Amino acid sequence: MLEHRFAKLAAAATFVLLVIGGTVNPTGSSLACPEPTFVCNGQLFPPMVGGVFYEHGHRLAAMTVGLLQVALTLLLITRRTGLKRLAWLLLGLVIAQGVLGAITVKYKLPWFVSTSHLLLGMSYFATLIYTAFRTRPAPSVVELEQHTKLRAELGSTRRWIAAAVIAVFVQLLLGALVRHLGAAMVCLGMPTCTIGGDWWPATGVQHLHMIHRAFGVVVAIVTITAAVAVYRRARSWSSLRLLAVIAPVLVLGQVALGIFTVLSMRQVPVAVGHFAGAAGLWALWMSMWMISGKQTVASPVRAYEAPTLANARLVTRASGRPR
Repeated sequence: MLEHRFAKLAAAATFVLLVIGGTVNPTGSSLACPEPTFVCNGQLFPPMVGGVFYEHGHRLAAMTVGLLQVALTLLLITRRTGLKRLAWLLLGLVIAQGVLGAITVKYKLPWFVSTSHLLLGMSYFATLIYTAFRTRPAPSVVELEQHTKLRAELGSTRRWIAAAVIAVFVQLLLGALVRHLGAAMVCLGMPTCTIGGDWWPATGVQHLHMIHRAFGVVVAIVTITAAVAVYRRARSWSSLRLLAVIAPVLVLGQVALGIFTVLSMRQVPVAVGHFAGAAGLWALWMSMWMISGKQTVASPVRAYEAPTLANARLVTRASGRPR
């Protein structure tokens, strides 16, 4: 279905946008374009050099996602009568995201606005994934019965998926605070905060940095535990088992990238990889939550009904005109 494919396209484009946005802060390009609008240094397409390449590249990608969202909203409104609220919600989220981005530049990167901008972007990404699941082709009766059996096989293990979703979101919040409060490089020791061996120095930003590290370990433990539990219980659920295999690899890669971000003095490719891994882990657990949820018949697709001879006869009879 067209709206299903479009939802997947918008979700993929949003992931790319998040990764591009992840390059702006590590390169120090957040204010390379002083205007909080569509232009940069007075031009819609300025020379893409220095920080402008990252900041305005992020804006151009955001405009592309915005246009995709307008098209997706129109598709959902016209073709999926039961998803109108979701269509408007998606459009509202992408508009709010643009407004937060403009406020971030207008008021010179207030940390609470920048943090909200990041978290809203992740929330919009998750909502697009949800939309892609909601717009799938309607399952047959046999598929519904099979899905019910698979859910029964999974049982209470789904709570572990919920725990992983919550843990990853909390870590996203902590990571956003570390990024936007300038706490990324306040602890240069590993595993201690300072090179001298202090675990808990006096300053608040160092406390935040160490909390982010510690909770990263918690996320890794929860992810691996949840993945093992799902893999063991979902023996007949191939798609869920595949994601359960990927999850530990992804989270261990995240931990390694976090360590190398510090050891490499936050080299841009490493920092961006760390951010992309976080977005990927978020998408993975959100997808597992939706795959394992109750499956219902998709909302009906509104299609144009061509006039038929039978319809014409009915209209003629109802109007009292001679046949």
